[in-house]
Amino acid sequence: MAIKEMQLSDVGKSLYLFNKLILDQELLYKSLTKDEFILKFINSNEDFQIKSFVDLENDIIKGFIGGVIIQDKQKAYLSNIVVDSSFRRKKIATHLLKAFEDYVKNNYPLVETIDIIFFNPVQFEWIIPNTNWHDHPNAPGLDLQSNGYLFFKSMGYKEFAKQNSYYKNIENYSYNEDIQLALSHLNQNNITITFYDKNIHYGFDDLFVSLNNPYWKNEINKAINNNSPILIAEKKGLIIGFTGPLRVQKSLRGYFAGIGVHSDYRGLGIGKVLFSSLCLELKNLGAHYMTLFTGENNSARRIYEKEGFEIVRSWSNMRKEF
Repeated sequence: MAIKEMQLSDVGKSLYLFNKLILDQELLYKSLTKDEFILKFINSNEDFQIKSFVDLENDIIKGFIGGVIIQDKQKAYLSNIVVDSSFRRKKIATHLLKAFEDYVKNNYPLVETIDIIFFNPVQFEWIIPNTNWHDHPNAPGLDLQSNGYLFFKSMGYKEFAKQNSYYKNIENYSYNEDIQLALSHLNQNNITITFYDKNIHYGFDDLFVSLNNPYWKNEINKAINNNSPILIAEKKGLIIGFTGPLRVQKSLRGYFAGIGVHSDYRGLGIGKVLFSSLCLELKNLGAHYMTLFTGENNSARRIYEKEGFEIVRSWSNMRKEF
């Protein structure tokens, strides 16, 4: 056993192992190209450092691990750990994990935890089971059906949240009777679901103060600058809810960054109507399916499930404290 930092010279064999395990259906992810692998396991940038280690012996890659450290935020994330099936039960994963943990502890003393969670800037696309290669852009934790779940628990990682991934084919989507009735009720209260028009609508700043979600604010501001479509709930021009931006990805997945309603207007059914309108408009733009994930205890899951979205995978968010 010889653990060392991953170098560019190790990429070819590490990539082969990664893609082989995907082909053998041991990993849920999409296969990577060489350039994609380098971006996820080698190339650091000004925002975060990537650090990876390999177990290389007799010119054979037995396994590897990759993770991310964001010094400014004092955060560390574990991205992936892979061991060749021919070399399992030899504590290779244990030694790889220790190498990454020791590196973080020795070089970033202010970092107190390592997380396995969707906040990791290095993300891995994965294939929705039993679909025609429909994908989701990020695995939001550790696959509960993977061997890694019990391994990390045995290594001192504690679960602090669960995420569920939802999927629905929307090629034939239309409003159901409940949504039509809810739309009518909102209209009677001068609340309309429409596309954002900067010449007519106002109030995004106040909405995002209420929502307190910097990521959503950043994504919507970028969409406004790019003239990307954004669905809003508005009352006489005042923006009281949003969803979007709306985009159809190459895989024909309907993309959106989030959905939120101002705290002063919750309980009126705006959220479920916004979500239904999102599904309809993404279908109209050419999307064939949608995926999303949310916390096990998030009440918004009721909206998705009423629209026929089904859980296709569950994930564990785990953390180890030093």
